[in-house]
Amino acid sequence: MFEKSHFIKPNIQFDKKCLTYAPMFRRRFHINKPIKSASLSVCGLGYGYYWLNEEAVTKDLFTAPVSNYCKTLWYNKYDITNLIHQGENIFAVMCGNGWYNEGIETAWDFDSALWRDVPKFILSLEINGEVELISDDNWLYTLDSPVIFNQLRQGEHFDSRLYDENWKSIQFDDSKWEKAQIDDTPPSGIFRECTCEPIREVEEIEPQKIINTGRNRYVFDFGKNLSGYGRLTISQNSGDKIILRYAEQIHEEDGTLRFNDMDNPHFYKNGVFQTDEFICCGKEFRWSPKFTYHGFRYVEVSGLEKASSQTLKAIVVHQNVKKRSKFNCSNPLLNKLFEIGQQATLSNMFYMPTDCPTREKLGWMNDAQSSAEQFLTNFELEKVLAKWWVDICDAMTDDGMLPGIVPTSGWGYEWGNGPVSEGTLFEIPYKIFLHTGDDSLLRKGLPYFKKSIAFWNSQKNQNGDILYGLDDWAAPVPDEEKVDTRFINRVLKIKCLKILLTAAERCGEETSAINEEIQKDISQFKEIYLNSDGSCTLNKQTAVAMTIYFDLYDDLAPLAAQLARLVEENDFHHACGMVGLRYLYIALNKCGLQEYAYKIITSKGFPSYSDWVTNGATALYEYWDMTTSKNHHMYSDFMSWMIKTILGISPNSLKPGFEEVHISPYFFSDLSFSEGYCETVKGKISVIWERKFDVIKLEIEIPEEINAYYKSKKLLTGINTFTEPSK
Repeated sequence: MFEKSHFIKPNIQFDKKCLTYAPMFRRRFHINKPIKSASLSVCGLGYGYYWLNEEAVTKDLFTAPVSNYCKTLWYNKYDITNLIHQGENIFAVMCGNGWYNEGIETAWDFDSALWRDVPKFILSLEINGEVELISDDNWLYTLDSPVIFNQLRQGEHFDSRLYDENWKSIQFDDSKWEKAQIDDTPPSGIFRECTCEPIREVEEIEPQKIINTGRNRYVFDFGKNLSGYGRLTISQNSGDKIILRYAEQIHEEDGTLRFNDMDNPHFYKNGVFQTDEFICCGKEFRWSPKFTYHGFRYVEVSGLEKASSQTLKAIVVHQNVKKRSKFNCSNPLLNKLFEIGQQATLSNMFYMPTDCPTREKLGWMNDAQSSAEQFLTNFELEKVLAKWWVDICDAMTDDGMLPGIVPTSGWGYEWGNGPVSEGTLFEIPYKIFLHTGDDSLLRKGLPYFKKSIAFWNSQKNQNGDILYGLDDWAAPVPDEEKVDTRFINRVLKIKCLKILLTAAERCGEETSAINEEIQKDISQFKEIYLNSDGSCTLNKQTAVAMTIYFDLYDDLAPLAAQLARLVEENDFHHACGMVGLRYLYIALNKCGLQEYAYKIITSKGFPSYSDWVTNGATALYEYWDMTTSKNHHMYSDFMSWMIKTILGISPNSLKPGFEEVHISPYFFSDLSFSEGYCETVKGKISVIWERKFDVIKLEIEIPEEINAYYKSKKLLTGINTFTEPSK
């Protein structure tokens, strides 16, 4: 794709401490021939934006997509036939630091990344299928950019006095610009085209409230926690500085921003946090940053002479993926939870599933494994996850180890990983296979799966325990009461071995050795963790739920009784962290204890989702005590439980890609109705049920290509209606 092109950059010495890099590039060129088709391939590091004849090439944001730039360079390809013409043309490009040049010191060491350098880009223009223009030293550049500071996780500073609105035009005088430098030490990653949905601006929100918190200082409340940035419209004296600080909370007594630990030096050891700055030029200007985004509900704006609802809008930004599902019922709490679960998921989609859009923006593997099922139940995320899965494979060491975050510059191999995180390598291909029927990642993953299992086996102690990695993270109980890594790692290894088996079968490989290892591990698990009466030796919700979920028993009855007792003793609250909670609800379903799962999800008091909602949650939180981040997705699997249980849309895992579906809604005593749908790869399945007096009226709509059953009855294409007594 870029055989004739080169990365080009400013002709300067790279300064690792410099965060002001935002070089601008220009190239005039002439097209002599008629244009039938034109395509542009580009890769900007860290981020690049492109204009052709003063028009934006695309609305895509934050490209090139994040990666380990020493392994993969994601590029984008665009059809620009309508933007180019015979005769004179002009390209304009602006680059910023992004993940490629993170100069701030944090806990995750991206400032020590081997790939760091001055922002740069590579470009190839094809006309009628032939290369017509490339990035080379015929391009011009300047460092006199109006973007005077940019750092993805800190913010962007813009001096509008330095902005010339004509800089993208062909008539602009660039005689003082210098020749760009061909990068003589280009990034060593392999070029891969990014075909997943782009990051886009998806919504503009006006403030619900504006609070005057001091002289020339106002706090804008946008009503919900979101990912994106502010769009400022302002006309003030030249040189006036406007400071925008973003936060998830305020102090209710005076409206000032509240940060919790978001400015904790553990995360940011120097510099500002989530802060943009704008310097006025004396005339009206409309501005939003290009090289940063934030997680926020509130924006404090200092330096304003006056404020109105038109002064600042919130621009919602995330991966532009479609929602697959909808849910509504007679319980407002469940409806709110589904809404904020979707909000938390979308807020954390930036070419990888991040943990939060505020302090970290990192691709935490443990979070993704806990959310993978609901990701694909609720959103068309298979392309985004497939992109990130390549980054995961890139992160694997020669001996098969993976880090806790992906991409990484090297952090995460010593803490935060283990099967709780590394199992995502297996989970993504398998979940995509189940939801779409596409087994390509399973087949591609086979050698990586083998290496990962071999590494885990190499880490066993003399008792056969894998001791490293995360445990039942962020549980609402003291650490000494949590289920430890030994139990969790044994179970998750069996889970991953079964996925390895599926992949090997799809590839036509001999599987007897894998089957033997699975049976050996299951036998050892039962010997260690099952009592003689069939109950679990670890009398904890996570342990019992995982044992049930993964069918690691001979008799379900004693485990069902044990799990019921543990839930009752905890007054119908969960006592497990992100690992256990992912399996608890379905484990209760398998025991016929759907009402117990419902009671946990709708419970009040600590720890509970309702606590969050009562205290103003508009996205899911990180911790049950409501400290720290207010926009995490790792506790979101209840959403898939709602679709599978309340609506009853349950695909047969033995027939992937929704080839066969069983519709089995549970008519909860607390609910009078429920409605919703799941948009599958074979069409939309809709379910509506309503309780009137002692009768349930049920309506199920099935698309043509799906074999669906209700109580063993084959459903017809179209609308099927049933009436039955209410229990």
